Amino acid sequence: MIIWTRMLFFIVFIFLCLFACQDQTKTPYWQKASLEKDHLYLVFRGTDSKEGFLARDFNIRDSLSSHVGFLVYERNDWYVYHVLDFKDNKSDLRKHGSSQFFNPKNETINYASVWELSHIDSSTLNQINKRIRYYESMIIEFDRSFSLRDSTKLYCSEFIYKVLKYADPNGFSLEPRTIKLSGVYNKYFRKDSLEYIPVDAFQYMKHVHLIDEWKFK
Repeated sequence: MIIWTRMLFFIVFIFLCLFACQDQTKTPYWQKASLEKDHLYLVFRGTDSKEGFLARDFNIRDSLSSHVGFLVYERNDWYVYHVLDFKDNKSDLRKHGSSQFFNPKNETINYASVWELSHIDSSTLNQINKRIRYYESMIIEFDRSFSLRDSTKLYCSEFIYKVLKYADPNGFSLEPRTIKLSGVYNKYFRKDSLEYIPVDAFQYMKHVHLIDEWKFK
């Protein structure tokens, strides 16, 4: 009887250990980042889509990131506000749960990273949240022409740029980049040069620093 009791105890112990290990491996990678609920973050991801390759071609140095959004803590969870060409006749500014934004099964994600916007006072943070709500109240169309002059049409990095510029023009100083266009890009945009905001432009701003990153290929 004692032997069977010990065997049963051992089996239960092994089962609990295996369960704990399995549960730990199921923890989503993005939840392993050390984040503060009252802080603001930028999240980047890279995909194997055509849009992803196009965005990376226009980056300054980052050859992995092709999309960017705001990561904020609301109602006991993390959410991402971002602009993407969803092609469903709805606003292309969306609020997605972090699990949806970062899930490799939903997107062909090969890279992801989280960056903190540090040294932001409460007033600036309120202005950022206010501007996000302003755009959220509108029907935003994805800006395929990459123009910085239409407030109803935005692309992902333009959305981040305009929100930060509104909240603190001096603290988040960023000049649009201008490049010459040739080949397929000259034909696509139908012009010889392009003024735009690169996806990775924010990574080189003062008070923006990397928290964590993940590569899948």
